[in-house]
Amino acid sequence: DHIIEFYGETCPHCISMKPLIAGLEKDMGLEIRKLEVWNSAENKKIMAEYEDIISAACGGLAAVPSFVNTKTKQALCGAHDASDIRALIEGADCTNNVCKLHSKV
Repeated sequence: DHIIEFYGETCPHCISMKPLIAGLEKDMGLEIRKLEVWNSAENKKIMAEYEDIISAACGGLAAVPSFVNTKTKQALCGAHDASDIRALIEGADCTNNVCKLHSKV
């Protein structure tokens, strides 16, 4: 429950991510919290709590789809492939909207 997806109901990129997210949830045995923000003032307020990290990932403005790891305070913005979302879930450094797995060296 440490991953949140913020999305817009009719956002084409958000819609295109649905099968990928469903597959990751199944493969990893977890549930990503999905919050629709275009039509829900309550969800928009929750997104505002993470606006700084989402805006940094999005290049200045918070946009959808956005994915937030609430434990590591990392975010991804826009459509990404499964390996990026998995890396975010697993705690990778996703600074500048690019995930890099932590090195043990």
